[in-house]
Amino acid sequence: MYEVNEICKNGSPLPLTTDGHLRIVFIGTGSAFAKRRRQSNMLVIQGDHHVLIDCGTQGPLALNDVGLSVLKVRCYHPTHSHADHIGGLEEVALMNRYTPNAEKPDMIILRDYQDLLWSKSLAGGCESCEANQGRPLQLNDFFNILRPQNIEIDGRKFWSYKHGPIELVIMRTRHFPDTAISVDESQWCSGVFINRRAWISGDTMFDEDYPIRFSKMAEVMFHDTQLFFGGVHASYQELNTLPDDVKSKMYLYHYGDNWDKPETWAKGATDFTGEPAKDGFLGWTEQNVAYDFK
Repeated sequence: MYEVNEICKNGSPLPLTTDGHLRIVFIGTGSAFAKRRRQSNMLVIQGDHHVLIDCGTQGPLALNDVGLSVLKVRCYHPTHSHADHIGGLEEVALMNRYTPNAEKPDMIILRDYQDLLWSKSLAGGCESCEANQGRPLQLNDFFNILRPQNIEIDGRKFWSYKHGPIELVIMRTRHFPDTAISVDESQWCSGVFINRRAWISGDTMFDEDYPIRFSKMAEVMFHDTQLFFGGVHASYQELNTLPDDVKSKMYLYHYGDNWDKPETWAKGATDFTGEPAKDGFLGWTEQNVAYDFK
């Protein structure tokens, strides 16, 4: 079971430890261009270990909101290369390399995506900061690389990394381009299944197989959504077609700034209200609360 609890009471910073239980905190729940609730990045904490899944352009600010910084977070896992998910990683890299007495943080990342993340996104601002024995810097000059391993679940191939008591099961998702009909045609993007208890879709177009499959294993699911039909995210309209028993385990995140004004995006709909709890979901994912798993 899990509980939803208040954090940062009386202005205290969010602890990066727990008494041993799993804790998930969305430091942002908004879409790429959201201004009201940051971007969809999330901290996973258990015992003395933690992982920040994605650090977007607003990620350092979102950490500051809960009394943390990119110097406090010691482990990162990027899901894909859109700026709302990796736009803060240059700050992570440079702050940790050039702040006195700072140490390299860890990064959980597959080899295929490591090369893409570096060459297409981070190298431009990082590789020429200094010459390391005559060569440009590489991602592993800024991060200790932690490599997930291949696993199978129900005959399907995934990847897994165990960071102390935290297990991240990583799966490819079909996010972009919008013409992609399979993950093989998609740019790198992934979702995560945390400790085989909480499933987070990552960014993805509507693909009912994943939420239906993981609803049988997960205690709770968090699915990204957009408030209009079409494009590179699952729409609220499409997610509403999922079976009731799947929706009843699902919170929605990655929503636009008008999520709480359904009259601006759900007006005229006959099969949903735009209020998740009324439509059979658990609700909107809340920013800066703790989802605590006992």
